[in-house]
Amino acid sequence: MGGMRTMAYYDSNAAYAYDFEAMPAPAARPETGAAPAERPRFDVYTGEGREANQVVSPVFTHVVKVFCVLVALFFAIGIARVAIAGVTASVLNTNAALNSSLETAQDESSNLEVMNSVYGADTRIRDLATGTLGMVEPEDTTVLDLSQDASAQAGSTDDQGAGAAAADAADAGSSGASSADTAQ
Repeated sequence: MGGMRTMAYYDSNAAYAYDFEAMPAPAARPETGAAPAERPRFDVYTGEGREANQVVSPVFTHVVKVFCVLVALFFAIGIARVAIAGVTASVLNTNAALNSSLETAQDESSNLEVMNSVYGADTRIRDLATGTLGMVEPEDTTVLDLSQDASAQAGSTDDQGAGAAAADAADAGSSGASSADTAQ
């Protein structure tokens, strides 16, 4: 059994450990005549490194920041203009509605004034009273004008004022009756 070796242990150190008849270490293999094929040359150049690690120029970052600020300012001004235009349109619509309402109210006011003058005319009232209600004009009328009496009393004394007021009332009554008769 000493001469039997397993195939897996021919050249390893384990083969010598299990082999009771130790053999000297195998000789180094002689190199075969040809040298191994030469690999391509790999040169390392020192430089700036990968582009991801490069520092960005401060001037470029300043330009980018200024550009971002200008874009934000442009959008802010645009939003403000749209808001102002919307408010202006709203105010103009409100003014147009108020003008229309004012014109309608003025037309209605004019119509009401015309109707008031038509319906409040003395001749219309007299015609309605006589025609519709069957009323008749009075035969005797008395008109008292108290505005002259008050001015006459203020200018005279108590005794004279009473007599003058009675005379004025009598004059006013007779002139009022004659003016009422002429109106019929």
